[in-house]
Amino acid sequence: MRMLLLSCIAAVLPAAAARADNAVAPGEVIVEPPTLICLGFEWRVEGDENHNATVAVAYRKKGSTTWRRYMPLFRTGRERTVDYGYGNFGDPHHDKRYVIPEALMGSLMDLEPNTAYEVRLTMADPDGVRGEAVRVLTLRTCAEPVPAAGGEVRHVYPPGYKGKKLEPAYRSIMHAVNGFHPWCDCYQTVHPNRAPPGTVVKLHAGTYKIDRFNYREPTQRWLHGAITLVADGTAERPIAIVSAGDGEVVIDGSGCHNLFNVMAADYLHFEGLTIRNTDIAFHGGLQGVIGCKGLTVKGCWIEDVTYGVLAQDGRSEGFYIADNVILGRNPHDRFNPKSGGAWGKTKGGYAVNVAGKGHVICHNYAADMWDVINVFTSSLADPALSQQSRAIDIYNNDVFNATDNFIEADGGYANIRILRNRCFNCMASPVSVQPVYVGPSYWIQNVFWNTFRGRSGIKPDGNTQVLVYLHNTTSCHMRTPRVEFWDIRNNLFMGPAEIRSERERQRGPRIAWYAAPTGAGRAIDHNAYRTGLPAAKPWRVGSQEFATMAEMARATGCEAHGLTVKGYGDVFEDADEPTHAFSNKDPLVGPKDVDLRLKADSAMVDAAAAIPGVNDDFTGKAPDVGAYERGKPIPIYGPRSGGFLERLRALREDKKPRKP
Repeated sequence: MRMLLLSCIAAVLPAAAARADNAVAPGEVIVEPPTLICLGFEWRVEGDENHNATVAVAYRKKGSTTWRRYMPLFRTGRERTVDYGYGNFGDPHHDKRYVIPEALMGSLMDLEPNTAYEVRLTMADPDGVRGEAVRVLTLRTCAEPVPAAGGEVRHVYPPGYKGKKLEPAYRSIMHAVNGFHPWCDCYQTVHPNRAPPGTVVKLHAGTYKIDRFNYREPTQRWLHGAITLVADGTAERPIAIVSAGDGEVVIDGSGCHNLFNVMAADYLHFEGLTIRNTDIAFHGGLQGVIGCKGLTVKGCWIEDVTYGVLAQDGRSEGFYIADNVILGRNPHDRFNPKSGGAWGKTKGGYAVNVAGKGHVICHNYAADMWDVINVFTSSLADPALSQQSRAIDIYNNDVFNATDNFIEADGGYANIRILRNRCFNCMASPVSVQPVYVGPSYWIQNVFWNTFRGRSGIKPDGNTQVLVYLHNTTSCHMRTPRVEFWDIRNNLFMGPAEIRSERERQRGPRIAWYAAPTGAGRAIDHNAYRTGLPAAKPWRVGSQEFATMAEMARATGCEAHGLTVKGYGDVFEDADEPTHAFSNKDPLVGPKDVDLRLKADSAMVDAAAAIPGVNDDFTGKAPDVGAYERGKPIPIYGPRSGGFLERLRALREDKKPRKP
């Protein structure tokens, strides 16, 4: 009898141990660098081998007594391993993989700048929580960077200036910032008279241009032409290089490769300048070499460049790139022609391309590039290499005329937040997530209009763990890339109803193609799709194909509350179908040509799901599908202020070629 009892206990113990491993053990809460409007979190866990732990999120301003709900954190890790960087492609000499830590990750978005918040994270698990289940954090969002008050003021005048000068007057920007004026082949940049933190360097009106091939040019940057700055400011007291306010300041790069080299200088603030005629306007870092912190580029007009801001080292942190106009070297009135029919021919690179943490890229007008706003694709996953890209905000930008993609989150690690951008005209898929190593990669309330054949709202190549795609309006059909878990709700997909290529006809065109059905960690619902595609089974989930959305919903659970629509006139206030950029000869469409707000009688009105923290302020019985809530103002896209607004208005309304 005793032996029987012991054998029964022995049989039960392994099962009990297995159940215990399913209970979650909360670990460290990692708070990512805050930005102006967002806070990001990574709550490490052990156990939870069945991956069903959850974290509810609530927040309130410090001093308030009322908690507000927000979207939950997302379960990550799940024994996932990733390559150290995108692009190895089976390199036989590289077989190392990075193991993603077990955690729950996510963000609070659309907070107020420079404001203290209390955030309550509550972990739960049906199998039990072994440890402290509730964490309350007091955190503060960042303030918008501004030049410091009360600091030293240094004046700089353009070459050949003959008038009276305010003192102290310095001979060049490098002289004022680094304390040493370069001349001939003397390139010394480290000097005891370098600008201290809080210095404001005022550039007076005129054109700053040199003959960089002249050895005795009096404002010398011989041959290389780069304005290399090495003095550091601080977060509270940046070194500011700004327009003096007495007229336009034009800094002409004379065709140099890099105009402002700031990768070795922290907390520099540039504002109110016109910059042109250079390959790279601001070079802030090179991966594995060096990267700067606290770079601000605000209210500048940057044109005739290949890159606007390029900073590819993951140690960079806290950039603020806002209210600028950044114009590449591709045509502004048409798609970039493919020279000789070769894909990849371009004169424009990226308006902004960054790696690192805590960056804000907002309210810029960016146009005529290859890709336009990107996380650096070759950002790495392993934190030991100091190159992770996370807690990056891209919002309220006005993006126009891309040869490839509008916005890429490629290379991001976690909490990449892409909100309320307006993007018109591109020759490939509008957005890309190849890869976001973990996530979430948030895409919320964006407009993506007139893109390559309207085939896919997201580039189908990718390797992202968590994708959150909510309330977007796009002229594409939908296809998910290789994503493990997603939340895809309340979007409006208005892809074409015709097939214009034999290859697409043979592949089987799709209105929607989802990699897997709904289930734990996946939500696909309350989206609306334009139908009419001449295909027998245009709906696909995994390997299953369906003739109608209703069949798909019954079989898979996808789109139990989904909608279909036939024409553009049934949806929008005023919008004809775009060309879908089938050819680089197709005409461009501008925001002034369409009104993508919903009609009052549209089926999209009041048809969306409520999502805490995302659409709490809806105006009707329920939120509306797509990027625009009826009765709410259209967001401000592009620059909010600065001396170039009238020039920008003319550019937006006239698509004629520009003369740099």
